[in-house]
Amino acid sequence: MELKSFIYWKLVYPIILRLDKFRGLDFLSEMSPEALQFNLKRAHGYGPSGKNFLKEVLSDFNISSTDSIIDVGCGKGSAMKYLLDFPFERVDGIELSGLIADIATQNFKKLNENRCRVFTGDAGYFNQYDDYNYIYFYNPFPPIVMAEVIENLKFSLQRIDREMVIIYMSPTCNHIIAESGIFTQVGAYYKNDAWITVYSNRSIDKSVLSYNKKIHRSIEGTPLNDALKVYLQNYVLKAYK
Repeated sequence: MELKSFIYWKLVYPIILRLDKFRGLDFLSEMSPEALQFNLKRAHGYGPSGKNFLKEVLSDFNISSTDSIIDVGCGKGSAMKYLLDFPFERVDGIELSGLIADIATQNFKKLNENRCRVFTGDAGYFNQYDDYNYIYFYNPFPPIVMAEVIENLKFSLQRIDREMVIIYMSPTCNHIIAESGIFTQVGAYYKNDAWITVYSNRSIDKSVLSYNKKIHRSIEGTPLNDALKVYLQNYVLKAYK
């Protein structure tokens, strides 16, 4: 374990947990899929993805008040909390567990945030994407559900033609998105063994992502692109065999 990681998990993380508890918030405490009684074929457990890395990546986007984002598999809303630091018109979430969704809703009520709402339900059946042009995932579910979500995004784009950008942290279903024929991986961000891959349904020359300066373009044979392939081989493909 790297020194920075050790300091965070052993010293900083417990302090943040206590401060959140004192304020009546619960963004960070993890819950296993077994504790949530999830069908493992439909969902993973809850772990927070609201981290400085996500904020650094979003800072590379030219977010405006005409943009809206939904966190698919939002959990308790830790990523949504970070997304609210940007001028999105809407920052919403969809969460399978009613218990977890209620915690997220209460978190944002405590923070007096009125730009966000949390829907409850199975992401594979959720079809209310027409209001969003950004989609965020943090490894929320297995490939079968990701394929259903991508299909629903496709129908939304057929109803309302627009650029849609996917921001995917820990991209364990990267291959499902790549094989959709709708979205192309435009690039990736990498920091301390954490990955965020980015996709669009527009070619890069017509995409808002053409202005991103820190993004690593997905160019075959480059060291970072090769490193992403190794990550996917070691941590993704084996997990779903």
